[in-house]
Amino acid sequence: MTMGETIPDFTLTGAKGTEIREFTLSSVAGDRPALLVFYIYDYSPVCETQICEINDSEWLMFNDDVTVLGISTDGPYSHRQFIADEDITYPLLSDGDLTVYEACGMTEDGADGAPEPKRGLVIVDGSRTVRYRWQPDDNWDAWDTAKMRETYDVLAALSSA
Repeated sequence: MTMGETIPDFTLTGAKGTEIREFTLSSVAGDRPALLVFYIYDYSPVCETQICEINDSEWLMFNDDVTVLGISTDGPYSHRQFIADEDITYPLLSDGDLTVYEACGMTEDGADGAPEPKRGLVIVDGSRTVRYRWQPDDNWDAWDTAKMRETYDVLAALSSA
């Protein structure tokens, strides 16, 4: 997946608050930009930092023009508990079979050749066209706050367009 490509619409089961239900990108984002936050596990240290820093971002908290969706391989019940423990305000979705990960280019070949999930960020505009994409070299690389600044800049430009 590269900049300018369009990602397919998708539906995943996830949690928001205490509610577990299906979330479809086109339904929850409509024609607004969306920030897709790909992470590996709810309680892994690097992912927890990434998810919580995005959640605590005042710019995103007060910007109704942007939809944020967290996507990991964990199940919805783990997501619901993680949301409660960390006060996460956006939906966390379950992609156990890596369908959305693969569609967005967020996998790598594992030791056995099977796809494995990668952390990363994808920003799409209202027509689901990729406008920004970031992926660390290694899933365990520390969360880079400079990437948060780049993310804000892209989202600000899209939400004011």
